[in-house]
Amino acid sequence: MFKLPQNLINNKLNFILLGVIALLIVGGFFASRAVIARFSPSEPIKEIDLSFDPEGPYALLYPRRDGNALILNIKRTASYDQIKYDLVYNALGIDRAASGEINTKEKKGEYEQEILFGSCSTGGKCVYDEGVENGTLTLHIRRGRQAFRMITQWRLQQPDVALGVLTSGDNHLTYNISTNSADLALIKYTIIHDLTGAPKLPSDKEILGKVYSINTPLAKVLSPGLLTIELVENPPETGKIARFDESSNSWILCETETSSNKISASLETGGIFATFVPRT
Repeated sequence: MFKLPQNLINNKLNFILLGVIALLIVGGFFASRAVIARFSPSEPIKEIDLSFDPEGPYALLYPRRDGNALILNIKRTASYDQIKYDLVYNALGIDRAASGEINTKEKKGEYEQEILFGSCSTGGKCVYDEGVENGTLTLHIRRGRQAFRMITQWRLQQPDVALGVLTSGDNHLTYNISTNSADLALIKYTIIHDLTGAPKLPSDKEILGKVYSINTPLAKVLSPGLLTIELVENPPETGKIARFDESSNSWILCETETSSNKISASLETGGIFATFVPRT
């Protein structure tokens, strides 16, 4: 029987082996391209509007003492990869905007950022916008391939100019300060805004309507007053205004009165407020 020389057999085996390797390389290349295409599509990530999530992230706004900036404090953020913000406001009839990004590399549970009503040069000279009263804060947050957009409406006021009657941007909340004009001037500025999330709720309660926050500059304390919230529907008799107490990290129910679709409570100071009803 005729036999191929050994060197030809070896060459044939080498050729087959090389062919198999080439097929594996080509197959691996196309498989990896498929995986990349699946998990990293070229289309931009579509943002989902997040109006309110009681367990989601939320922002608190504080006015700077001179009223020329806001302090942005974003909470419950540890699981997010990217946070950007757009602050839009009106200054003496002219629309203005400020945008920025929070450095989230440290994966902290909360972040703080100062946002100016105006701009500063490299030499430290600042030009501020005047007459700022109303605006919106839009947060753009991303976690992996999930992206969310949250919009907060705010109103900045000077209590002495407003004669002690503070009002939210949507006009559904009022806080009537019970004090004299000298004390009002000491407060300087207040800001009222709605929240897209809330501190941890009691297990037996849920929220009716919006969650609001009334804040003053740091180290300033809002005077006692009457808080009134106007709701879309008449609250049940069991409905109560609750204030979140940061010192005890808990919600405190207030003595509450209802009249039609309005609910009121006398309070010692500002903070985060919500209307609680029993969880069904």
